[in-house]
Amino acid sequence: MSKLLEVFGRAITVNTADLVWHWLNAMKAKEADEEYPVIDELDEIIELLGNMDLDNAEEKLKFYLFENPDCTRGRMAAAAICLHRSDTDEAIEQLQTVYMQQPSNTMALYALGFCYEKNGKEAEAIEFYQDCLKFKSHLQLPRQRMGAIYFKNGRLEKTMNEYELLTTEHPEDISSLIALGYLYAEDRQFEKAIDTFNMAIVSHPDNFHDDSQDDDIAELVEAGQFDKALENIQMLIKQVGEMPDLIVKLADILSRAGRASEAIVHYEKALRTQPNYLEATIKLGTHYLRMQRRALAAEQFNRAVEINDEIVDAYMGLAIAQALGGSQEEAYGTLSLASAIQQNSTLLFSETATLHLQATISDKTQGKDIPENSAEMIADVIRAHQKRIQESPSSADVHYKYGILMMVAKNMPEAIASFENALKANP
Repeated sequence: MSKLLEVFGRAITVNTADLVWHWLNAMKAKEADEEYPVIDELDEIIELLGNMDLDNAEEKLKFYLFENPDCTRGRMAAAAICLHRSDTDEAIEQLQTVYMQQPSNTMALYALGFCYEKNGKEAEAIEFYQDCLKFKSHLQLPRQRMGAIYFKNGRLEKTMNEYELLTTEHPEDISSLIALGYLYAEDRQFEKAIDTFNMAIVSHPDNFHDDSQDDDIAELVEAGQFDKALENIQMLIKQVGEMPDLIVKLADILSRAGRASEAIVHYEKALRTQPNYLEATIKLGTHYLRMQRRALAAEQFNRAVEINDEIVDAYMGLAIAQALGGSQEEAYGTLSLASAIQQNSTLLFSETATLHLQATISDKTQGKDIPENSAEMIADVIRAHQKRIQESPSSADVHYKYGILMMVAKNMPEAIASFENALKANP
């Protein structure tokens, strides 16, 4: 089950040095003018750090810390510079200074855990991650890293325990629910796996809809009474709160009324509330596309592919658990659903690849000579991927994407061959 491999990489994609930098900015307002009269100097150093001007930041920070050796923000800034340079030993020294002054500083605790884990000292890393969670049990990153360490060492029960706690603290975290389902299946707890995958599926934001006034509002929209329809949906939002599905309905009405810019604002608002909302993501991408903002449209469609793939992963996991648990007929039905949903990813990826190519051509030609014919664009995208395969024949990602494009082109033998090449490159 390849999804289990993702447990190893949880939280790794988050740059710890950047995380410290964001923490420094968050602390700026709290500590300004309280302890250190030269706070403006430190803010300048933090700005240099944010701009990755590490040499200047380090030089100024040395003088600052000489005069203010007990400044925790200064020490954290020094640790961030060390992390950017992969100097984990020096980062640990700076972070230990903060830890001695502020034992409950969860940013320092997490960063210490990260450094010790990177240095191969997993026992020490776990201690700091655990200390971090003692003060703030809702934090995801330390729990994800603990789960990865336990899983690496074959401690499946402890890994499951971390993910159970993670999903209890964050029931909206669909990806963690799916990972937990696969962990249960690996442990042959098939009933628990089935329940968890079902929970991930029904918890997805696209399954939550308030249909109480759908017909009335739809009739008003079809009759062109947009103001009345907007009044009704706004009244409903006032009654039940700013639910993402209602905000999307509001955006839909604004779109039908020709107020595209306002519609975009509300689609974006829905996604800030619920980032995994597939319908809102696709509609936002579609509006960007209508406005010829190809790069932004491609970004949304690419995100939609990720969300759709996550839904497919949940159905695939459910089918596996059903099959291994002896429910073969149910497993076949679930696989059929997964196959139908997966087609959305294929189409969305094709659209994303086309938009990326159009945006690239537009940048190079100042908007001239952009092919608008869909078949012609797909052919160009396929040729571009064929060239990439020649340049990077060992890239599993390139072979996988080419396989998706072959599915769009309905060339199934070529798609199968490409997926086989992807598996050879990355079993």
